Amino acid sequence: MNSVMDESRFRALFDATYPALARYARHRGLDRDDAEDLIASTFEVAWRRLDVVPSDDEALLWLYAVAFNLLRNLRRRQGRDRQLVARLPMVDTVLPSSEPSTITTEAIRRALDALSPDDREMILLVAVDELSAAQLGVVFNCSAIAARTRLYRARNRLAELLGFERGVQRLTPSRHEQVENDKPWEALR
Repeated sequence: MNSVMDESRFRALFDATYPALARYARHRGLDRDDAEDLIASTFEVAWRRLDVVPSDDEALLWLYAVAFNLLRNLRRRQGRDRQLVARLPMVDTVLPSSEPSTITTEAIRRALDALSPDDREMILLVAVDELSAAQLGVVFNCSAIAARTRLYRARNRLAELLGFERGVQRLTPSRHEQVENDKPWEALR
């Protein structure tokens, strides 16, 4: 098929099935963002595999199967995220801070759960696995500068969820950021 025919077929498929897929996603208990992501991912698969999408009434069933598989993957990922958060050290195993804090580990876990999976993963990779911005860039397939910007925004969202002012900066860089800043520019690429 040529691209014009593919595009018109895809548009017709989208128009005919979007409402049903939107209902499907809403009735699975997903929040709005996850529901939109599920629908978008389902149609992305349909676009890539348009040659195998049935052209009759079974197209919606095919899309439901794709959405179901994507939803299973999402639930597995969310389960792994919860397990990762559950493995965070408990309050009594963390060394006491020099600053008094009223934030409990449970509050931090709830705030991490409220973040998007990417934000949560970025924060955990830096806090737990001590990745640098350059290493985050490799994991998230972006530049070190973009990773640093995304991390800054993720930290601000976490701080906001924990009741801190937005834009609060650490006064001293973390250990891996100090090491990274000492590296020559070529080593960061």
